[in-house]
Amino acid sequence: MSVREARGAEATFDEFVNATAGSLLRTAVFLVYDRHLAEDLLQIAYERVARRWKRVAAGGNPEAYARKVLVNLAIDERKRRSRWRDTPVGSVADLERVARTPHVAGPGDGELEEALRALSAKQRAVLVLRYWCDLNEEEIAETLGISRGTVKSHTARAMTALRKRMKEGGAHGP
Repeated sequence: MSVREARGAEATFDEFVNATAGSLLRTAVFLVYDRHLAEDLLQIAYERVARRWKRVAAGGNPEAYARKVLVNLAIDERKRRSRWRDTPVGSVADLERVARTPHVAGPGDGELEEALRALSAKQRAVLVLRYWCDLNEEEIAETLGISRGTVKSHTARAMTALRKRMKEGGAHGP
């Protein structure tokens, strides 16, 4: 069975998961910048899709529904984390040790990643859906439950913020 067939209404839920897991996981990672959290959110999204599988599959585009659930979960998670800041557990010595440990840049550590993290959850979601998932404005609006005009304004503001941050980073970089 091809990926295209597995994403349609004829597929079983297992075939759908096998066909979409890679692209939806990458989308989730771009939305939350945490592989483990992305996997958790994708699992929850698949669980919600599974509960409504007959209706979702009959609608003809279960991937769009799963993506919408995933984006909403990522936005909700960001809101939740902003309300409940993590409190470090351990002794003061542990915190001092962590503070002294030099940061080693990984493959994803860069100005663009920092700039994307600085965006609001909806702005980041719009950019990921537009430039990673290659959705048009109408599809993004439907996925996020907002108007096309709001998609346009989120995109414009996010791109302006990214350009500004990248220009500032480039001016102060090595």
